[in-house]
Amino acid sequence: MNKLLLIFALLISTSLSAYNPFHSDFFHHGFNDGFWRDFDRKFQQIDRQINQLKKSGNNFSTQSRQYFDEKNNNYVVQIVIDGLTKDNIDISTTNNMIAIKGIHKTEKQSTSGTSRSSRSFTQSFSLPRDADQDNIDASFDNNILTISIPKLDQPKPLVQKIIIK
Repeated sequence: MNKLLLIFALLISTSLSAYNPFHSDFFHHGFNDGFWRDFDRKFQQIDRQINQLKKSGNNFSTQSRQYFDEKNNNYVVQIVIDGLTKDNIDISTTNNMIAIKGIHKTEKQSTSGTSRSSRSFTQSFSLPRDADQDNIDASFDNNILTISIPKLDQPKPLVQKIIIK
């Protein structure tokens, strides 16, 4: 008997929770169609504008790789930068950090006015303790920024023999 009551209660609660008031005829009558259609149209328009913004302009992205070049005794940072030229890239060192910044600005004239946009990125890396910060070299070729950071030679320990008196 208890099992039967439990099954009956479960069936009733399932059918009550499955009732969705928004599936009533009220929401499917003709007088609401225009409202929902206009509402949906506005959201589609916003989606199209967002997608156009994503596709417009000179988008750029970055990917980086760091390694040690044993042959040349250099630390190397390579960054793939699409959508920029070397004139739009700034590299600086401060407090054992190297910062790479890129900015791209566009300005378009049209009959309705002027449109301006800018995109930027920043990447920072800690420099190794034995990095020669005074001789860092950088090149930009085929959208690849290569930064070579020479490694300072470690002083060899000087061994002195001490004579016991």
